[in-house]
Amino acid sequence: MILAYHFKPLLSRWGFSFFVLIGTLLLAGCSSSSPRFASGKTDDKQYQKRKSAIRFSSKVKEEEMREDDRKVNVKEVKARFSSAKNVVPVEKKNISKDDIKRPDAVPTTTGSTGFERQKMMDAILAWMGTPYDYGGESKSGTDCSGFTMQIFKESAGMDLPRTTEEQVKLGNAVAKDDLKFGDLIFFNTTGENPSHVGIYIGDDMFAHASVSFGVTLSSMYSSYYKKRYTEARRVIQ
Repeated sequence: MILAYHFKPLLSRWGFSFFVLIGTLLLAGCSSSSPRFASGKTDDKQYQKRKSAIRFSSKVKEEEMREDDRKVNVKEVKARFSSAKNVVPVEKKNISKDDIKRPDAVPTTTGSTGFERQKMMDAILAWMGTPYDYGGESKSGTDCSGFTMQIFKESAGMDLPRTTEEQVKLGNAVAKDDLKFGDLIFFNTTGENPSHVGIYIGDDMFAHASVSFGVTLSSMYSSYYKKRYTEARRVIQ
């Protein structure tokens, strides 16, 4: 009581300044300049993004498996279109299914760029079965845009941007009826457009990194993809 009595004038005189000083020091210690707190914020954003992706992936996987009613026989496609056959698929309106089986039916290059369709087809087949991994871009795991980016790099020496949102801005728009081998095709699978990308390979098929099946081939006219298709872009003329 005696101490409180003697220090009361001191506290009343300097109390406000004292608490302002203490508050300033505390705020300085918690500012964004602290590496510990700054790192935590970054990690939290990455965690939330990953968590959101997993949530959407679960929903996409459920819908994709339920509505995938036009299966593509990947083994049959491999047998038909591997380099051993020296054949790659093209759009159906230009060549019949019977003609596709002939080794001389399809040229191995197109346009003045000398783009080798067979090289791209072989690269696609080499990635078949790669598991889906959001954010991945290797044969240990890849997402859709990581897959398309790597295929174009390996087979055409082209550096595509990393995300679906960036890839949809490339090249020229193509009508669905005019699709050709190597065109990028886009889908709205999550409510955000575009959210999925694949590579058209002809015969109404496209290669992509599916959430449900990993890198695979699918029909554009399965119930799932038919109603979610949005647009196509021609990157290689």
